[in-house]
Amino acid sequence: MNIIDFGAIGEYTLDLIPYIPITLALSVAATVLGTALGLVMALIKLSRVPVLSQLNALLVSYLRGTPPIVQLLLNVNAVPIAILYINHQFGTKWDAMGLSPFIVAAFTFALTEAAYSSETIRAALLSVDRREIEAAHALGMTPWQTLRRVTIPNAAVVAFPTLVNHFIGMLKQSSLAFVVSVIEITAYAKILGGRDYRFFEAYLATAIVYWALTVVIEQVARVVERKMQKPPLSGRSRALEIEEARV
Repeated sequence: MNIIDFGAIGEYTLDLIPYIPITLALSVAATVLGTALGLVMALIKLSRVPVLSQLNALLVSYLRGTPPIVQLLLNVNAVPIAILYINHQFGTKWDAMGLSPFIVAAFTFALTEAAYSSETIRAALLSVDRREIEAAHALGMTPWQTLRRVTIPNAAVVAFPTLVNHFIGMLKQSSLAFVVSVIEITAYAKILGGRDYRFFEAYLATAIVYWALTVVIEQVARVVERKMQKPPLSGRSRALEIEEARV
């Protein structure tokens, strides 16, 4: 009797491949939404808006101070309660159990991502050379135009490596979605292990798939990062670039 079935490991690895798109979709959706929310949180913290800044700090503290799996279980149970309350208050007839667990998981993970990426984004925004911002203002750009055309593009170069690490972390965190019935890589591995009672082989195959995905993402990120890097421009060249962006 073979203690470890190496053939099963290869078989399970192939069986898990069709579930990679679900894991990637969950990770990408959560990271994109979380990064956008993180940018908003960072801007709120930088602008120090009364009340809003305090609420933002409270939310970030909660999201960082509670495990993602607890947030996930809490939210998947909170959504039906919220829908039932809305139906009771406004006479609507929404299906309290109709919301996809995938959406709940993506939104929950996005909030977690936002709490952590907000500090990365804030630091990147502060790293932008003030002379470039002043040059944009001197050319007549509004604060919103300066943010969109100067500050964010420059900050993106600084924040990109850390945000890629966040995405890799999100890829691994997405494995928690199986607790709310999202059938992704880890959930299907559990099904495979229960089918043949080869849980070790199934989870080893899962580890191999996640490892391979991480290596591919890291290599792609390195290529993108190299392309994002630009040689430093002189003040005049930078001003001309900003002026061209306005046209």
